[in-house]
Amino acid sequence: MSNIVLAAEKREATGKGSNRELRRNERVPGVYYFHGEEPVPLSVDDSELRGAIHSESNLIDLDVPGKTKSTCVIREIQWDPIKGHPLHVDFMGIDLKEKVTVTIPIHLIGPSEGEKLGGILQHILREISIECLPGDIPDNLEVDITSLQIGDGVSIGDISLEKVKILHDETQAIAIVRQPTLATEEEEEVEEGVEGEEAEEEPEDETESD
Repeated sequence: MSNIVLAAEKREATGKGSNRELRRNERVPGVYYFHGEEPVPLSVDDSELRGAIHSESNLIDLDVPGKTKSTCVIREIQWDPIKGHPLHVDFMGIDLKEKVTVTIPIHLIGPSEGEKLGGILQHILREISIECLPGDIPDNLEVDITSLQIGDGVSIGDISLEKVKILHDETQAIAIVRQPTLATEEEEEVEEGVEGEEAEEEPEDETESD
């Protein structure tokens, strides 16, 4: 898959007031970093950034006026906890000859034999962190679960990727086909735990980054 091209504009003004004005104009403030260079404050279009986030390509060609297109990855995104839109984004420039750490989605290929017999699939790990050269980054990790019976599962130790190091413990489960009653009981326990945590939590003040 080819790199995503994302147009950016340099930010002359910084600070909370300037950032709020950018967001009102549907732009997201951010910073471009590359080792040995001064960080570049910039902004990108909100909808274009969302498109890049949901694309399966991990590499972005950042097009900043007055600069050569820079190949980079998204290092961090801060989200509005209430409205769910991006507040700030950090881009990290990369050297195509140096290994990078990125996260890729996991796609399950099924259904499994266990599901056909009434089992319930639990997709536990939906993305993985990997280390490799930028040119070797896969779009996603496809995991074939068609042969799984009820009680079977697949874990990180069952996966191998060429030229890629998976940064997870081999025992980490990716997916399990549960007995229907067992799966239902575990889901109810998780829901009760989440409800209890939410009841104890108090709202936090929203913070913003430059």
